[in-house]
Amino acid sequence: MKKTKEKEHYVKLIFKLQEQQMSVSVSTLSQKLGVSKSSVTNMLKKLVQMELVDTAPYQPIALTEAGVAMAKEVVAKHRLIEAFLVEVMGFSIDAVHPIAEEVEHIDSPIFFRRVKEMLKQDQTDPHGSSIPEIDF
Repeated sequence: MKKTKEKEHYVKLIFKLQEQQMSVSVSTLSQKLGVSKSSVTNMLKKLVQMELVDTAPYQPIALTEAGVAMAKEVVAKHRLIEAFLVEVMGFSIDAVHPIAEEVEHIDSPIFFRRVKEMLKQDQTDPHGSSIPEIDF
């Protein structure tokens, strides 16, 4: 099954909720994504098939090792782009999130290595969140 923006968004959200020590459920994902519970359930089935997510009745949704790796990459790309837009390009912090949401899906390791090289620091984004260490 193919990786898509939507799948990356789900995996990223699960990762971020787990970062915040929140229990991840269909209801939580439905509310955060603004989609129906049945849509979440259908996507989770795809993510389970891709071995990115583990689900069990009455248990929190959890990322597999492969899911964590995918999520860390997407989160790192997003946060690096936000830092780049603020530090290098002079964007305001309030303007960078929608741009980073689009750019995080680009599959170009050389591009993200270059972004990382151009930053003064690559540990935290402009909002103070840590940037996962990824070897692009």
